[in-house]
Amino acid sequence: MTKEVKSLWGCILILCVCILVLAGMLIFKHDRPTAGPDANASPDSSTVVATVGGEKVTRKEWQEELERQYGAQVMEQMLTARAATKEAEALGINVSQTEVEQEIARQMQGYESAEAYFQAMTEQLGMSPEQIRQDIRYRLLLEKIATHNVDVSEEELDQYLQDHRDAYESVNVYQLAHIVVPTREEAEDVLAKLKDGETFASLAGRLSVDEFSSYQEGRLGWIDANDPFFSPTELEAAREMEVGDISAPIEVSGGFAILTLTGKREAQPEGEAAIKEQARRDMALSKSPPLKEWEEALRKKYNAVVLTAASVNG
Repeated sequence: MTKEVKSLWGCILILCVCILVLAGMLIFKHDRPTAGPDANASPDSSTVVATVGGEKVTRKEWQEELERQYGAQVMEQMLTARAATKEAEALGINVSQTEVEQEIARQMQGYESAEAYFQAMTEQLGMSPEQIRQDIRYRLLLEKIATHNVDVSEEELDQYLQDHRDAYESVNVYQLAHIVVPTREEAEDVLAKLKDGETFASLAGRLSVDEFSSYQEGRLGWIDANDPFFSPTELEAAREMEVGDISAPIEVSGGFAILTLTGKREAQPEGEAAIKEQARRDMALSKSPPLKEWEEALRKKYNAVVLTAASVNG
């Protein structure tokens, strides 16, 4: 999976968090049994869910604010999902559990394990494994609808892979940290301090001019060996290092870096069949209108209408 695709998935997952949370609230609110004059009010709407400066925030206030901010997005997503399901049934399209797990496996590239991937999703996006699977299943279903009548010839596929092979090849991944200082002399001084027993983390936090990593004690996370956005001189050095090594001063755009390799994962090449299938899918999507246009078209086709616009828009 290319870095651009990973970034897009990240944006999708972030939006999905808001959608899933509020959708659950709306479903509970509108589908609960009605009884008595207060049937439209949640039985625990007066529950205090937060306080600030002694001022209380009730569940009702919280839900109303969520609905005001995200209600239209949630409603649109709910309608789109139902329209997509109807279209898939009409076309005889299905997404299997195996396909979902294969897509998760592609997204997990760059993580140590499935547990590490799901933990990261929970920590960063607040999504459970089941929520991730639901979102992936929907996206795959929409992609299949969008490419249902799109043909990709073997000649086109072969040429595409010839031109974009690097995007589908597995590469080594390095877990890195660095300290960046303005001059070589300062870099040599950092090495001397490390030899005297000062820790890499403390020196990075105190001396590094790289604002992105200094507050994380120099940690850069996992970096692909062919990452076009990371310093090529540091990547070149990382290829020759073993876990635990500390580099000599490396010239970078911001001065000179002292690099350390804290982890390394060797590339696990995908089979040719899997590479071709992913490339075919990407080609088909490139020939089809954007998925956003498909979502709009599906809502229109199945006459999606919001009957209580005032409540949805706050």
